[in-house]
Amino acid sequence: MGQFHFDVPEPASDLIGRSLWHDAYICGIEGVPWQSQNSFSGSRLTISRGIESSGKLYLACPLDGMGFRTLSTCSLRATDDEAYQLPLELARGSCFRARIQSDAWQRNGLNLSDEFQSLMEQGTELFLDAAQRRADPARSAEAALESILLLERAIIDLGESYAVQSIAFRKQREPQLGTLLAGTVIPPSPTSSPHSDAFCDTFNAAAVRLNWADIETDSGRFDYEPAEHSIRYCASRGMRIIGGPLIDFRDRLMPHWLYLLENNFDTFLNTVMAFVDKTVAKFRGSVQLWNCATGLNTPGPLRLDDEQVMRLSIGILQTVRRTDPTTPAIMSFDQPYGEYLAKDHDGISPLHFADALVRSGLGMAGVGLEVRVNYETDATLPRSAVDFGQMIDRWATLGLPMLVQLAVPGGSGPDQQALAPSKVLALDPSTGDAAAEQLRVAGPLIRTLLAKQIVHGVVWDGWSDAEPHVMSHSGLIDSGGRQRPLLEYLERVRREFLT
Repeated sequence: MGQFHFDVPEPASDLIGRSLWHDAYICGIEGVPWQSQNSFSGSRLTISRGIESSGKLYLACPLDGMGFRTLSTCSLRATDDEAYQLPLELARGSCFRARIQSDAWQRNGLNLSDEFQSLMEQGTELFLDAAQRRADPARSAEAALESILLLERAIIDLGESYAVQSIAFRKQREPQLGTLLAGTVIPPSPTSSPHSDAFCDTFNAAAVRLNWADIETDSGRFDYEPAEHSIRYCASRGMRIIGGPLIDFRDRLMPHWLYLLENNFDTFLNTVMAFVDKTVAKFRGSVQLWNCATGLNTPGPLRLDDEQVMRLSIGILQTVRRTDPTTPAIMSFDQPYGEYLAKDHDGISPLHFADALVRSGLGMAGVGLEVRVNYETDATLPRSAVDFGQMIDRWATLGLPMLVQLAVPGGSGPDQQALAPSKVLALDPSTGDAAAEQLRVAGPLIRTLLAKQIVHGVVWDGWSDAEPHVMSHSGLIDSGGRQRPLLEYLERVRREFLT
């Protein structure tokens, strides 16, 4: 068994204690998390795996003024009898990431800001100080923690410079970007919303969820009227329609009666195909892009093996292409970093799964990525815009257009209208209120996506918390009908940059 031990000196004990250490993971050169077991004694964090090989630690920590941020070490070797000083290794990782990425972008013409240069210089000096004082773990940890704050601020500035300059470069060739900016709606929204005009002003496309659980509430009983209403309304306002996902492989978004089929995969497969065929035939000609399915790479309500998941994916895609051969169809993949692999052996590496589908020759027109941030379960760990952009670049190696769906909470506490409720990460008081935090987190991610030419669409998963929605508090409008700051930001993005 390969083990990684990390000592946590007293100055860092509070930070690591408040970190998401139970979600920490190790991954190798391919960036795929290894299944592991985590323990934290108060002064030592231990990550245990079944194999002995070097890897990087990924750990989400709360940083002053930045909220939770996933930090990483450089590559480390597994050891059973030695321990690394965790603050020092995290500072080394921050320094490495900032230097490597800034050097690469600068060689490609990026202008680095004076602020970045200053933060980088100060952060590097403090890291070197921490390394020199490693014989005194407490003093080393103090310098390392200061270094991390400065270097992560530098990475924020670096990401902003990249986004601003890249978007400006794109606009030189495309005065108005052709990127789709879509809002996800649960039928019959947004027709019933008092803010429906704001929806149409903000988005140039609508992602109309065709939830199987809502359409076929009982086996064989279909109700398409709410979806028809939403699609007809959005189309009348000149919006492009993304239909789906047709299958969202999450427990609360699949029909409750599926448990009757859990021991008969062939019957389950035929039932899925029948729903997909009927739904695509119903809306053929009204939808400009089919989002066939999402979440099949993660463990769902039915425990399927890898072969069954592949058969299901291929069957859904083939059915959509056969029923509506002229409309592009994509498959979406949940948690694109693959963090769930560290906890569950039933999951499939998302990028490898997507690659297999691309190579199958089924005519998949693009890939979708589902990114939910600042939730405690079934979510992507909070990342910097730089790290987020690197993930997009890795997926870009598939060579297909990308549609990225985002969800970030703008509130906290119970959410009665959420279809797939999830507890929100505790808010750092230094970052302001939850609505401001939603904008602070989402803004840089959206700007990074607009900077990427391969990203053809950005979908915000949540319209109004006063109406049914998927993720807790993800709406641009709160449960009291008040607009959150992110709505105004997206309106401005649509007005200034998009067709």
